Amino acid sequence: MKKIFLIYSLVLVSFGVFLYGCSEVKDNLTVVPDVQTHAAGWGDPSSPDFHGKSMAALNFNIRSCKSCHGGDYSGGTSGVSCLNCHTNGPEACNTCHGDDNHIYPPKSLNGNMLNTEQGVGAHVKHLITDSTQRNSAVVECIECHKPVTSFDDPNHISKDNQAFATIVFGDLAKTVTDGVTPNPVWSRETQTCSSVYCHGMFKNGNQSASPVFNNPSSGACGTCHGNATTGNPLPGGTHPTFYPNLNQCYLCHGGVINQNGTFKNKSRHINGIVDFSK
Repeated sequence: MKKIFLIYSLVLVSFGVFLYGCSEVKDNLTVVPDVQTHAAGWGDPSSPDFHGKSMAALNFNIRSCKSCHGGDYSGGTSGVSCLNCHTNGPEACNTCHGDDNHIYPPKSLNGNMLNTEQGVGAHVKHLITDSTQRNSAVVECIECHKPVTSFDDPNHISKDNQAFATIVFGDLAKTVTDGVTPNPVWSRETQTCSSVYCHGMFKNGNQSASPVFNNPSSGACGTCHGNATTGNPLPGGTHPTFYPNLNQCYLCHGGVINQNGTFKNKSRHINGIVDFSK
């Protein structure tokens, strides 16, 4: 009986010590610090520390973000999901250039939206599917840039820290017509394309045309196949002799243009083919 009492007493004492240790308030505990991984302006587009600007300085090495935000950027060990803002994911084309509706500027990499900015320019005029804002068939990205299949494609982001896209002309700009062979040249200093099929380097075209990418008016009707000074929309050669005004183009190119001189089917204009069909 004494042994049972002794064991019972020891259990009570031990339990009491345990309760005291858990209930005692201690003020000398080490507190885990609040870690600030990023600068205060990381999420503020107007801040010099905005993450978009920081990523540009790091040559857009966003794959490093996965170490904290997870392989799919949904939170990872940080518990902060990149998908809250970048709904299509940080590696989507329109995360950096374009918007929810398209993958090309506007906006440009630095956030510009005006077509007078060199990062925006005539992208819409070339690429938009809405034909009311185009004067030609849709121009694919690969007609001016190297093909890209993924975010980390070697053709995508320059590895020499240049802050602008590399221009590499595709097949359309090099289209040969009746012995006229284009030699496409891009000048970043003047923002001009020259000796390209798309803007006059074709038979009876205005072969000296050099439209300015960030000057929309420099590519107006007539600058490619007419008189660049007067804006005459008639091609060279014998065209002015037989067909002296724009309203007669339809007689040979009725599948492309209407009798009133407006486009009937822009997909058949500047597509590498001289279209004589109705």
